[in-house]
Amino acid sequence: STRSTNSSAPFTTESTEPHVSPAEFLSVTYYHVAAILDPADEASRQRRLCDSLCLGGRLRVCAHGLNGALTGGAEAVRQYIEWVEERHEPRPQRAIDWKLAPVSGSELFVGLSVRETAELVTLSPGSPISPLEHTAPHVSPADFHRLLEEEAVRDPSAPAGNPPPLVLLDVRNGYESAIGRFEAPNVATLRPPLRQFSELPRWLEARPRLDLGSISAR
Repeated sequence: STRSTNSSAPFTTESTEPHVSPAEFLSVTYYHVAAILDPADEASRQRRLCDSLCLGGRLRVCAHGLNGALTGGAEAVRQYIEWVEERHEPRPQRAIDWKLAPVSGSELFVGLSVRETAELVTLSPGSPISPLEHTAPHVSPADFHRLLEEEAVRDPSAPAGNPPPLVLLDVRNGYESAIGRFEAPNVATLRPPLRQFSELPRWLEARPRLDLGSISAR
């Protein structure tokens, strides 16, 4: 079985189900929003590490953080996670949410792309928006669920002055939102027909004043 040298690590490659073998290969995706003082040096270090661990996939490195999607052997992925955690020492409020999933050998990424970019996620070429400076309050899954529940019991005839109606803007691409989406009573859901996230600014610019009254809530 795969052993971890850090007993407090929030991940494992072993299954708790009987008669199920540990995953041989893993995929890992993550975002890490934090100041990177020397993105070129960080990209070089990341590339050397991934090459040494035989990891494939893509990694974006910019002054605002890291954005990666990698695959490889389970032990190699574990070593990569430990290296990033030790190198960047994320604070609790900015802890990295590692998304791990078992994959087969045929699902491994072919090749490796590590790029220094202007943005963590491509959004507005020419005028990058820093997620370190321009950000909304973080909403946990539990808080998100609570907001939807509270809106479901809102009295539509309540007098003005109460919080404005809740509108859910789904900025995933069309393929992802077609697979599964959020629907809640009294919550208007906007699903822009996006092929990729970078198309969002143009969609919003074409609608400087969204008429929320015309949006039907499900």
